[in-house]
Amino acid sequence: MRPPVPPRNSAAADGLPDADQVAAFLRRHPNFLNERPDLLESLVPPAQRSGENVVDMQRFMIDKLRRDVHSLRHHQDNLVDATRTNMTSQERIHAAVLAMLEARTFDHLLEIVTQDFIGTLDVDFITLCFEAADPATHPGNIKGLRILPTGMVEDMVGEGRAILLRAEVRGDTRLFGKQSDQVRSEALVRLRVSQDGPAGLLALGSRVDRRFYPGQGTELLGFLAEATGRCVRAWLDLPR
Repeated sequence: MRPPVPPRNSAAADGLPDADQVAAFLRRHPNFLNERPDLLESLVPPAQRSGENVVDMQRFMIDKLRRDVHSLRHHQDNLVDATRTNMTSQERIHAAVLAMLEARTFDHLLEIVTQDFIGTLDVDFITLCFEAADPATHPGNIKGLRILPTGMVEDMVGEGRAILLRAEVRGDTRLFGKQSDQVRSEALVRLRVSQDGPAGLLALGSRVDRRFYPGQGTELLGFLAEATGRCVRAWLDLPR
């Protein structure tokens, strides 16, 4: 024996809209499914048919699925590209740190950081900077080592900030000298060599506008700065 068919208005009796009310609502809001596409997953589409005033729900849902697949592929491609870029950056940072460990003298270390790092890290300019109470008593630039006035690192990087990334800028002559007009983006990384020592800065510059930019990951640059500071401290036999 077949179960009795519920009356048409049984939904209304339960406090829910009946079929006519749902149909009237959809007629008044023709874009409702466009605004709530997630509901399509709960619908059972009718068999495909043609005719006047007939909506091909199957075609609508298939088009939605195609858009979803395209969007997922786009996000997947972006994730793969980001992963490859991060792996390449990691390999470059590791190579730079290993190169510093091979330094034979302090001068050799400076050469590695200010010259070899350019190719290793794929940047255009690098300077190693330290503050001094009276920069005038120090030569302006010894083998890639620049002397800055006391407090300049804090002013440039920002109070409490370890790394500053800037895109679409003009380089500072105090950091990059005569090449500053070629710098279009930069990474300014604090160096901590010794607790009682002067503030330090590793300045990386690029001719590319967005080689460095705000929001870019800085974990690897932070690791490089820590390794550089420790290498300098070891060669100069400074306390931590």
